[in-house]
This record gives sequence, C-alpha cells and structure tokens, in this order.
Amino acid sequence: MKKIIIDTDLGGDCDDAGALAVACNLATRGDAELLAVTYCIGNPWGAYFVRYELDYFGFSSVPVGSLKDADFMSSPNLAKYTKPCCERFGAKKVSTEDAVRVLRRALAENSDVTLIAIGPLRNIAGLLDSPADDISPLSGRELIRRSVSEFVTMLGSFDRPDYVEWNVLMDIPSAQRVVAEMPVPIVFAPHELGNHIFTGHPNERLPEGHPVREAYLTFSDGKSFLRQSWDLITVYCAVTDSSLWKRRETSVSIDDKGRCVESCGAGMFVLEQLASDDEIVETIDQLIK
Repeated sequence: MKKIIIDTDLGGDCDDAGALAVACNLATRGDAELLAVTYCIGNPWGAYFVRYELDYFGFSSVPVGSLKDADFMSSPNLAKYTKPCCERFGAKKVSTEDAVRVLRRALAENSDVTLIAIGPLRNIAGLLDSPADDISPLSGRELIRRSVSEFVTMLGSFDRPDYVEWNVLMDIPSAQRVVAEMPVPIVFAPHELGNHIFTGHPNERLPEGHPVREAYLTFSDGKSFLRQSWDLITVYCAVTDSSLWKRRETSVSIDDKGRCVESCGAGMFVLEQLASDDEIVETIDQLIK
C-alpha cells in the first residue's frame, strides 16, 4: 500500500475532482493510504469542495491544507463549478491550516511517501523552502529527502517543445525551483499523456450530489460528463505499477518561458503511453464511481 499526499488546484478544471475520486477509491480498495490533501491556489472554494468530496467518499479524517495567498489564482473563473456545487449541496466553508504545515506534518509522521502534485507548484516550492519549526527540526528539503520516495507531477509537455503547459505557466519560478531542487526522483505525467483520453462515462449514472458527477456537469455548463484525464492518470500512475504506461528516464529543466528542456542525465522520468486509449479509459472509469 502506497502512502500518498495530493496537492491540487481543484476548481480550475473538473479533472481534479475526478483525480481525487480515483485517489479515494484506490484507498478504499487498499492500494493507497491518503495522508493529506493540500490546495495550491488562492480561490477558497476549491478547498471547500475538497473537504466536501473527501467527506462524501468517507475520508473525513484526512486533513486539508490551503495556500494562504489570496492573490494567487483567485479569479472567480477558478470556482466555476466548486462554488455552485458547494452552495447547492450545502458544503461547509471550512477553515483550513496552511498547506505547508499540513505537508510538513504528514511527512514528519510518515516515511516512504509518494508526493503527488496536480496543479501549479507553489505549495511544493513552499515546502522545499520551509525551515525547521514546531512540527519538525528538519527543513522542508530534509523532510522530503527523509520521507518522500518520489515526486509525481502533472507538469510540462514533451511532444511539443514550444508548448508551455498550464501548471508551469501559472507559476514558472516555482516550477523551475522544484524541478531543479527536488531531492528525490521526479516522475512527469505530461500534458500529452491525458489530453486525448476522455474519461467520465460512469458520471451520467451517478446519483445527484455525487461530487464528480456535479463537478463535470457544472464545469461543462450541463453539456458533458466527460473530460480529458490529465490528473486522473497522474494519480493512478503514482499509486499503481501499471503496464499501461512506461517510464522513460531523462533529465529535465524548465526554461524562463516555462518550456521543458531535456538533456542527458538520470533521476527523472517521463511517463509514456503503452496501452490503447480504450483500455486506459476503461481502467480509469472504473475508479471514478
């Protein structure tokens, strides 16, 4: 069973809600232990939705942390589905602890953790930079080195050298610092991995109030239960040793425009698809329900 922490920007896109459902269902079937979820943008509605979704799936004891920077990615557009869904279903406006403190506590209390990021890397950069405190005498970098086995991130693009992927674009300095300074192996689940994989077929049959059903339907203005699978694939690959994808070893840096630059080296990995699209869709869809 893998111990996992998820850092998400849930609210900008509905695939984060799908990814959190994948994590909860993997935990329910005994493949993962969900230690914490942190929220990495300023709009508060995403954190409320995270709590609502965790409670719905029976993970009320999992702590939720938030970025305490109201100016970073706080646009109402980033609550397109979280705000109306929370209001419609009575989700509580819960107070949350600072994300870096939640991350530090989870790492101080555990070892062999898989750290998963499916949003911009501001919280992860904050964790790297964090000093010793009342939680641990170790710095953030030292905590990661001691407690994290690998860092899996939905980040970047490798099939189009000039394309700047969203999670990088929103905070290029944090992406640069994390990729350059992360003291454990990094696994990239790039944009192209999930861009053509549309999942969510079970959503239409889910009951009203199910967080994934409502997230996908509201995000699409009532037009679709399907969405690309960037974050869902990232979480699935972080937890399972699946034969649906392979890891290609490489070395990566982020340039000042936010592009991924590969060079000769080791210690980093890029996920690449092996199975058919249909096989991947079927596998992921089974974990949304």
